[in-house]
Amino acid sequence: MRSRVKEKKATPWSFAANAAIGALVALGLVMLFLLGASFLVVSGRMPEGMMGGVVVVVLFVSSLVGAIVAIRRAGSRALFVGLFEGAILYAITFVGGAFAAVPSLFGRLSVFLLAAAVLGGGLAGFLRARPKKRKL
Repeated sequence: MRSRVKEKKATPWSFAANAAIGALVALGLVMLFLLGASFLVVSGRMPEGMMGGVVVVVLFVSSLVGAIVAIRRAGSRALFVGLFEGAILYAITFVGGAFAAVPSLFGRLSVFLLAAAVLGGGLAGFLRARPKKRKL
């Protein structure tokens, strides 16, 4: 018996939509982690000068998790979706950082933020990629 459920063909828009959803998940995680880090700074448990490195690490981890979500939704082209999710997350972070109170710090960190976001998404794409089947 044939299945009556039609499988949707993956389009470029579906990849972009899945990457955008993954970027929004990652952005939510970034906000939660940075909120926790700001509480640590306010309570005196972490020096304020460490926040630059914390932001880069948080963006990498959040991009990794968001890309895993996006890749699961997309189902194929894992590396492409992961890298695209990282690029979208960086763009959102860049626009938010442009309105930051200390633009000179953001200017120095922007290259590291780009690397963290794209490498986090790319690592997730690399880890979630399916191996090619060998022809015998």
